[in-house]
Parts: sequence; structure tokens; C-alpha cells
Amino acid sequence: MKFAIVSLVALTSFISSVPTTSPNAGSSKKNMIMMVSDGFGPASETLARAYVQQSGKYPPNFMSVIDRILVGTSRTRSADSFITDSAPGAQCFSTGTKTYNNAIGVSPDYVPLGTNMEAAHRAGYKTGLVVKSYIADATPSVFAAHAANRAMQDLISEQMAGLVPEIGRNVDLMFGGGRCTFIGNATKGSCRTDSYDLFPVMQKNGWTNIFNRSEFNALTNTPKLPLSGLFTLGNVPYAIDYPDNDVPSLVEMAKKALDILYTASKDSAKGFYIMIEGSRIDHAGHSNDAGAHIREILEYWETVAMVSEFVDAHPETAMISTSDHECGGLTLGRDNNYFLYPLTYQKQTKSHEVICTQLLAANVTARGDLVTNVIAPKYLGVANVTTKATSKILAASNTSECYMALADALAIPANLAWTSLGHTGVDVNVYAKGNCVEDVKGNMENTDIGNWITKYLEVDLAPVTEAIKKTNVFQYAFKRPNTTYVFEY
Repeated sequence: MKFAIVSLVALTSFISSVPTTSPNAGSSKKNMIMMVSDGFGPASETLARAYVQQSGKYPPNFMSVIDRILVGTSRTRSADSFITDSAPGAQCFSTGTKTYNNAIGVSPDYVPLGTNMEAAHRAGYKTGLVVKSYIADATPSVFAAHAANRAMQDLISEQMAGLVPEIGRNVDLMFGGGRCTFIGNATKGSCRTDSYDLFPVMQKNGWTNIFNRSEFNALTNTPKLPLSGLFTLGNVPYAIDYPDNDVPSLVEMAKKALDILYTASKDSAKGFYIMIEGSRIDHAGHSNDAGAHIREILEYWETVAMVSEFVDAHPETAMISTSDHECGGLTLGRDNNYFLYPLTYQKQTKSHEVICTQLLAANVTARGDLVTNVIAPKYLGVANVTTKATSKILAASNTSECYMALADALAIPANLAWTSLGHTGVDVNVYAKGNCVEDVKGNMENTDIGNWITKYLEVDLAPVTEAIKKTNVFQYAFKRPNTTYVFEY
């Protein structure tokens, strides 16, 4: 089944009917749903809202599903920089502590720190991770792994699979991409540095492992746990590229994960704790791809809408949604022009990632025809792209140059701009709904969010930290570079 983003009419009709507060808020605490919109800043929400508003001809007071549950903002700095990397940004949510850029579940002195997901699992909660990135990428791994650097994905994958005795298994369900870090380098498609195949060992240890759409569709709400579903070697494709890829979407993975974890925990004293990440909102920011960025945000909205329905049906549940950082430095308006045309992106059909892969693989003589007859009219959706824009695309000799050239081709007529291919340090929005979320409000430090989750779950991280303190966090020799700015508290 090919997934398509829900129609704007259906989505906005649902959004208008969703209450902002569960009618039974205040019941006993049980389930926690943490949602991370990676790389999603306030300007990105404004752009997506304007896109939907103009597409559907909705009134000026139109609100998205997350607009309706906005409760505050979060500061995003790490321990060593005002501009955080995803790893320490998300670690604030899992440990309530700051660390250096690129660190995974460790202190600035490389000491493993217990996470609220590890503590929750040990306390009897069912736990899950649902992402569109590699499952061993920064955001998911800080909930269940410990490494001196996020690039140590061989080590991180082994930890997340529960194959490191000092840590044990802390995750009951993993859905996402990044299968390449679980298969040995003798197998085609592997991105490991060794020949270790994790899946056979996981199976011996009780894991149910699935790999494709058919196996996903066949899942019931009562599969044998633990369960892993890694549906791609790398990242799960962008929503804009779903027509060419038969993979479960974010909302499908999240819905199935909620059904499974709820069924597995409904008769226990503890419930479940899940982290759901809109991973590729960030990736589209890195490639300055507003068309893909918008579609990822709409998919995230749809996932929030589904989670919102779950919270309404299960008032013992809390949901919080925020970002680890903004990405791309998106700004709406440029060159002293006072207008914005978000529908410039309406006819874009492929991501910059797909376009640049195809362009840079083509020989030089074929590129002119490719840009003029395929990329501009069919992929970007513009027949009258300027010679200046096509020349810049043709001149691209690497991925970064290609991304920036494609960005300009549509950003200039849309009158928006990107200031970076990386992260920025602006505050991000915080959204919350459900049981006991009254204290999540105002301008918060990112660590406040992690500490609030830990408090909600009523778990203690100290015993976990003590138990794992001697765990190896080095896949290879590593010493982080000197930082340019260190915060003093």
C-alpha cells in the first residue's frame, strides 16, 4: 500500500474537532508519549500553516493540530555550545542533563548516565522507539544507549539491541530505518565496520525481527516482544518520496506501536513509555528543502492528531511534543520583499536528496537535458525556472552545492530563505496534552522537559547510572575537540 499524506480537508476537519484537554484529565498516571519534531522551529510551523491555509483557502484564524496544544517554548543549548547537536539536545529529554555536542547518554566526562527509558523499563513499563531516521541515530539512541560519540553506531546498535550485558535490554519495540548498522560488513548494504550480524543473535535472545511492508501489515496487536522493524537500510524516505517507496509511514508506525504497547501493558500496574520522532523534518532543513520540509511537518501533524485521539480515549496518558533544535535557519521573507508564496512548493514531487543523487550521478553531457526537461518541470514543478537558477544547479559539483542551488530555485520566488545547512540556536515550541501536563508551560530549559518526564513516570535514574557506570562507551579512540564556549553554572 502506498502511503499518502491525509487530505488537507480531512486533516483540518479533524483538527477543528479535537479538544485541547482530555475530558478526564487528572486520572491516575500511566502512559507517556514523548514526541520529538527534530529540527522543527517556529518559522517551520508558520510556513506549514501558511501552506495549508492557502491550499485550503482557510480563514486567517486557522490553527493546526499542534497550534491548539501550544504551551510554551524550550531553550536548546548543549553543555558546550549555544547551537546544539541532536544528541545532547535529545539527551536533555532522556536524562534531564546537558552534555557536549555529539555525546550519547554520557556526561561531559564520558560517564554513562541512566535514562528515563531505561529506568522505566526496569520499573515495569513497556518501552518503544519510533523514528524515520536510523534507529541508532542520535535522538533514539540517547534513550537507550551510551557512547562517547554519535558516530559510534556499531556500539550503539549493539546496546539498543540489548546485546551489551552491562546495560541489558531496555526497549521492547523499535520501528524505523538504519538496518545497515545491524548487519555485518560481509553483507551488501552494511554500514558496520565489522562482520558482526546482530539479527541472528537478537532472534536467539527472543526478538521478533521484521523488515518490510508485508510483515508490518501482518502484525497483530499482540506480537511476541521484543519487536524490531527496521524497514530500510538507511533513513526511511521522505514523505514526498513515498510514491516511489513502499514503506510504513511515520503515522502508521506510531499507530501500530501504540496499539501493541497499550495491549501489552493494559493489565499491568505500569503502562508504556514511547518516543516518536519526526526525524526527517531536520534532514529537510539540512538540505534546505522547503518542499520536503513542509510534507514532513504535515506528516508529523497527522501523527500528533492520531496520538491526540489516543490520549482522548486513554485519559491516563500524557503527551508532550517539542524539538531538540531548529535546523536550516528558515526565515519567511527576504530581499526587502513583503510577501510569501508557500504554494510555490505545491508541485514539487521529489526531495532534494533524490534529485541531487540523480543529478550528481549523471555524466556532464546529460545534465543539461536532465535539469531542463526533468528536474525543473517534473521534480521542482516549475516550467519557467530562470537560466540563472538552472546554471547554478548545473554547476553543482557536490551535494551541498546541489542542495543550495535547488533551494534557491524555489525559495527566491517563494520569498523565503535559509541561513544555514546546519542547526541554529533559536528557542523551539513546546506542545502538550493529556494527564498532568499543567506544569509544562512557559519558557523552559530543555532539561526541564526531561526532568518532568522522569517525574511523571515516577522513576529514579540514579540506580541505573550506578549499575551501568563501568559500561564501555568507546567504539574507537576518541577525544572531543576543544570547545569554543563552555557554560558555567
